[in-house]
Amino acid sequence: MVRYALLRTVLDPLLAVAGPRGLVRLEFLPQAWEHHTRAHALARRYFPAEPGGEPLSIREDPLGFEDLKDQLAEYFLGRRVNFEIDLDLLGTPFQIRVWTQLLAIPYGRTRTYGQVARALRKPTATRAVGQAAGHNPLPILVPCHRLIGKGGSLVGFAGGITTKARLLRLEGHTLAGAVTRIEEPRLF
Repeated sequence: MVRYALLRTVLDPLLAVAGPRGLVRLEFLPQAWEHHTRAHALARRYFPAEPGGEPLSIREDPLGFEDLKDQLAEYFLGRRVNFEIDLDLLGTPFQIRVWTQLLAIPYGRTRTYGQVARALRKPTATRAVGQAAGHNPLPILVPCHRLIGKGGSLVGFAGGITTKARLLRLEGHTLAGAVTRIEEPRLF
């Protein structure tokens, strides 16, 4: 059974998809109207049907994600620094090692791609770390927004650089040393 729900947050709407062992995907979804189609495509990608096996059961379950929704709301209000959600990290062995390193970055702290590569004992794998972070299926929960460029620059994030900056500011960063200029959102 694969379950999914569209979660409305202070950021973009987020699509949550969970399998039997936990949450497999949390995706920024600016076009909320496409959440059914996207959820079904992700479910088939993460849990391909076996030839001759039973068809995959996929259903929308908004009430099944209340805990995730509550924890995200607490995080956005600055009241939560750790998430207590069952995650099912599905990726290559290297990607999972990178994502595990990202989970170890404390709230309010950042690491560079090079620091993560060195922590993995692969000091020349900076680009590979960046690619693995770019394929992170659970942004915010697996905090790839805490990953920055060598000189403190904000580079790469599935939700966009402005969202990355907002998340880092939420966690107490001033971004004074950021090389990338962040435009403040305008109402008009």
